[in-house]
Amino acid sequence: MTTLNDPRILDRTAFGRHSRKPRDNGGDLHALRLALDLQLDALLLALAAAAAPPDESLENPDGVPWRRWLVEDLDAARSLGAAILNGEGGSLPGMAGALRCTGRSAALEQLVAHYSSMEGLLSEALDRPHRGQPWRQVAGDTLLRCRARLEELHAHRREAFAAGASRPEFLPGELLG
Repeated sequence: MTTLNDPRILDRTAFGRHSRKPRDNGGDLHALRLALDLQLDALLLALAAAAAPPDESLENPDGVPWRRWLVEDLDAARSLGAAILNGEGGSLPGMAGALRCTGRSAALEQLVAHYSSMEGLLSEALDRPHRGQPWRQVAGDTLLRCRARLEELHAHRREAFAAGASRPEFLPGELLG
């Protein structure tokens, strides 16, 4: 016997009260944003599962294609983000969503800030006395990759600055009157 409080029963009466209108572009973009949030969560879950030590209770831990799934999830997140930005869905917090408004140089600047913070955190952790922690090797490798990324970012920022400086905003003599 089931009751109205049974979670397996769905009350459909509330759904029939409103006429179904086709979603406007804003509703579709909102759905894309929700899908992007779910995709990013799935990406993080796959990353956590790939990073976890193998569990002996799993039937076939080596048969799970974590790396391929991570690459596919990252590509799906990139595609969804691009679709939202191209659909004029506004900014995407945490994804440099204001890129359309602020430009690539601002996105590069934000990346420099993030990687600089990461560099500081990793350097501080590695500067503490060594106690044979197994994470030190990974932190050291990550610090090296972080510094390499910062060098690349600074090079791209210099190029963007030089490209912006070479384009005059005014024609020669225009401000002379």
